Amino acid sequence: MSITFQPMGNLCRAVILGHLDTTEERETLKSALQEQLPTASAGSALELTFYDADTLPAEIIETIAQRLDRAGGLKIVAYHALLAHSLMRLDLPVRQVSNQVKRSPRGRCRALALAGSAQSLDKILHIVAQLPLSEMAIFVAQHVQEDQPNLLDQLLKTRTEYAVVMPQHLIPVQPGTLYVAPPGYHMKVAHGLVYLTADRKIQFARPSIDALFESLASEYGDAVLAVLLCGYGQDGVAGCGALRAVGSSVIVEDGDECEPARVMPDAAREAGFYDYVLRSAAITSVAAATVAGATASPSGTLLELFLEALLKQYGYDFRGYQRDSLERRIRNLMVHFDLGSFPEFQSAVLSDAALFERLCAELSVGVTSFFRHPEQFREIREKILPYLASFPIVKLWSAGCSTGEEAYSLAVLLDELGLLERSHLFATDINHYLLELAKSGLFPAGPLASNRSNYLASGGSRGFDSHVASTGRFLKVEERLHQRVMFHRHSLAEEGIFNEFQLIICRNVMIYFNIELQRQVLQRFLRSLHADGFLVLGPQDGLNLVAEEQGFVPYQPGSFIYRRPGKRSHD
Repeated sequence: MSITFQPMGNLCRAVILGHLDTTEERETLKSALQEQLPTASAGSALELTFYDADTLPAEIIETIAQRLDRAGGLKIVAYHALLAHSLMRLDLPVRQVSNQVKRSPRGRCRALALAGSAQSLDKILHIVAQLPLSEMAIFVAQHVQEDQPNLLDQLLKTRTEYAVVMPQHLIPVQPGTLYVAPPGYHMKVAHGLVYLTADRKIQFARPSIDALFESLASEYGDAVLAVLLCGYGQDGVAGCGALRAVGSSVIVEDGDECEPARVMPDAAREAGFYDYVLRSAAITSVAAATVAGATASPSGTLLELFLEALLKQYGYDFRGYQRDSLERRIRNLMVHFDLGSFPEFQSAVLSDAALFERLCAELSVGVTSFFRHPEQFREIREKILPYLASFPIVKLWSAGCSTGEEAYSLAVLLDELGLLERSHLFATDINHYLLELAKSGLFPAGPLASNRSNYLASGGSRGFDSHVASTGRFLKVEERLHQRVMFHRHSLAEEGIFNEFQLIICRNVMIYFNIELQRQVLQRFLRSLHADGFLVLGPQDGLNLVAEEQGFVPYQPGSFIYRRPGKRSHD
């Protein structure tokens, strides 16, 4: 991290680069806020500009709020959308600078080109197999030995309904047709015709990727999507440059997938002749959506390919989520980021980790609040926790904890029942950003009245305010409660059990899962639950039949609280 001070008359601008990862960095910024920057004086102002951070530690947020309340004249500029969101929810003055989202050309794509050398055959076959039928012309060039038979056209015919042609010289380019460069010839396109030439090798290759790409740049201009896959040598690099020069889109495969045949994609990347560097699953998804056209929707096969691409590109598995919910949220983000087509949205998300984080937050966020569904918390307070008090250590799991209100509500119950000090309270979520908000222990002050009401309805008697401190701008959870909650990233869709718990609470999470994933997660809960433990599901999740199908026994009718098989409601 670095802090640069830029005095500008009555304004002092502090530019903060980095993520405030270390204690030293946080102390440096706190010291600057408290001591080095101008205090309140006539006309003085302070502007904090954060270029890289997506969240801020609680101590920094509190220091900013104190400085704002003491001196006023404070402005915050955030270049990261998630940071802007996190500060706005705490009533801090922040202005988000809209980063330019990386775009592919908005014009209609008329041609798709797939090219590679060593280790590219299976990828070409897979990409082509996933392409929807369209009027687009598709060109494939792969380095092959001239004295060896090239069966690529025959292999492709078994995987696609496109007309597959190994062309003769001067045949017309037809819509909805796939052209394979024959061995020993350069394949070029000009004036609506396919040209085959047997002139000298280019970069030791014939057919040459450069020859194909350069001709497509001249023929189609900015209406080409070109993909350079694995291989050795420099062939294809100049062709990528020619396509980029006329405004076409170029995708280069991530060299880490190509070992040891990564020389070709790495060379294009080092030359800067590319728009996106993607893994093969992401390439397949973007290519299929591009071929489907600008009106393609995030549904059906295209959505399945996109979810597979997210898994391979970022390691997040959303394949078990309900499709209508996924489609709705993706469409919302397309509008929010002014990305008018699904192909354009995919290219941006799969190449920009910050944009993916925003998508991840949108897909995994749940509705939560302190003591939500207070009738269940009353049941937990009055019956379940007193029963579990006989255990020397009570282990609890808030699964899918979102921003943490549910976990801290459990901590309040444990504290009021005298169980906090001998409890292990785990809170997990798939979303790193939401976990950071939860870990801060800072929450909006706006819902304070509903928080108080829910607390009282849950059977609380001390008053909700005795567990939180209000700064006027936001609420801060009492420190000893904050210290007792252990937050960890965990995916219910992908990861297994990690402990044995007497109480598991998972609400407003599985409602977004399909039925098969719901069954899988409930089985994991069953294996994670102590023989005398309890599972709490959300009243609105609609999981009663599925839970009973997996062997759970209702604790009380209508409570949406369950026990392991063989346990009666009052055991």
